[in-house]
Amino acid sequence: MPRLLQNNDLPTAITNLRLCTALRNCGAIGVADAFDKSSVEHLYVYDDQDLGYTDWNDIEPDFVSKCFMVTNPSNNTIVLLPLDGRILTGNSIIAGGVCDGMLLTEKEMCLIEFKTNVTSSNYQTIIQRANKAIEQLWHTFDGIIKPKCNNNDRNVDHLLSVDFHIVFDKDLEITTANSELMDLQIQFVEDYKYQLYFDNEKRFQ
Repeated sequence: MPRLLQNNDLPTAITNLRLCTALRNCGAIGVADAFDKSSVEHLYVYDDQDLGYTDWNDIEPDFVSKCFMVTNPSNNTIVLLPLDGRILTGNSIIAGGVCDGMLLTEKEMCLIEFKTNVTSSNYQTIIQRANKAIEQLWHTFDGIIKPKCNNNDRNVDHLLSVDFHIVFDKDLEITTANSELMDLQIQFVEDYKYQLYFDNEKRFQ
């Protein structure tokens, strides 16, 4: 299992990433108690309904179709921030919507919103949930992360490569082969200048 950061791990993990200390007072639990980190090659990130927030494992679970799969061939340290329901819980913070989790390395930031509780492949439903996910992802980044973490010498846009992922149950075979989802991707890039993906995996550099 990826292990929880201890207090003496926090300076190295956060200082190297040069952000997220700004999130320490945004929820009911401190950042030091919510961070997880791992350097294994394969990780499975998921929305844990029992815990009420995002978790991960380095062992493939039975519900792998509902996981966001991380490939880490260079064994870089990856930090998991379970945002919704854990780090970000204050009413004033979450009012505009919060995505489920974030993965960080020293070079990359990956924001994830799980819609794996969707059981219908009806595309009207899919598009509706996708639009809601986009609102949650963008508000988390633009309305929370950037205002709290950016300053004159610490700008998220300059420090990290940022991308956004919406995760549906892979068994539903939801892909950007659907023209409406592709349009959402294109519109996201045009509006915000960042990449949006409808997939269940990422390879970290």
